Amino acid sequence: MKNAFSRCLEKIKSACYSVSVAIHSAKRKIFKKSRPRTMSSRRRGELAFFIALVAYPLAQFAVFYIGVNINSVLLAFQHFDTGTAQFYFNGAGELFDNFASFLSDLRGNAARITATLNSVILYVCTLCIALPLNLVFSFFLYKKVPAYGFFRVVLFLPQIISALVVSLMFRYFVENALTTVIGFNLLTTKKTGFATIVFYNIWAGFGTQILIYTSAMTKIDDSLVEFGELEGISLLREFWQITLPLIFPTITIFLVAGIAGLFTNQAGLYNFYGGGARDDLQTLGYVFFVRIIRSDNASYAQYPYASAAGLLFTLVATPITLAVKYLLEKFVPSTE
Repeated sequence: MKNAFSRCLEKIKSACYSVSVAIHSAKRKIFKKSRPRTMSSRRRGELAFFIALVAYPLAQFAVFYIGVNINSVLLAFQHFDTGTAQFYFNGAGELFDNFASFLSDLRGNAARITATLNSVILYVCTLCIALPLNLVFSFFLYKKVPAYGFFRVVLFLPQIISALVVSLMFRYFVENALTTVIGFNLLTTKKTGFATIVFYNIWAGFGTQILIYTSAMTKIDDSLVEFGELEGISLLREFWQITLPLIFPTITIFLVAGIAGLFTNQAGLYNFYGGGARDDLQTLGYVFFVRIIRSDNASYAQYPYASAAGLLFTLVATPITLAVKYLLEKFVPSTE
């Protein structure tokens, strides 16, 4: 009896083993192990991922930057036919008429000469007045002077509120509240009109630059500042010998980018006056903005003229920008 039971148990074990082997063989057939990936296949996968990652921004860059700018260059050599509402290339003898027209206006048009001078004055004031003030205020906020939080809010407030609202509030204050105090309107008086606009641009631009400069200053290693304090340096020496050299790359970005603003900054005039700013207040950026802001055939007819002017501005601004960048990088204050 016992031997019969043992033989039966062995048969069951053998059957279970056979079933186990069969299941294992079936699994191997169904779930075949993939071959180990070679280095080349890994690189192909990384390349595919990289292409998928950058394809969309590259497409945007190609369409909205390269495509738009190529079209702008082509427009500089075209004219707009109001009869057919189409752009056509100028003839061989008239290919550069848009450039000649702009240069003629730049030399002989009094309003265009005034706009050019105003653009230069605005840039110089921004460089010589706004930049030092922004750096000084940023430094004192960085050092956490008394009520620094209040001053930070007040200086950054124009950036939180809509630019249109801020400009209208400023104009209302100058034309109503301030006029009752000083007896005349600073904006309507020819001698003080553009100076008031320059003041508005300096004041309204405080917030963004102060935020960026203070952010750059907070990244300065505390050990450098503590070492200076142990050596007994004054705030002026700390600003000049530690803070300024270490944040100079940030300053360089603003200085280089400001060159383009020389030709494109409309000084917020459209917010103040719409398309009707006086000639003595206009800048080059405002002039060309107003010329193309309308959505009618008269506006389309101005596109070739504005494109030619923009192309000339680029030819002038590019070498200046590269020269300024080179000089700033060469003579940057040492951080040693």
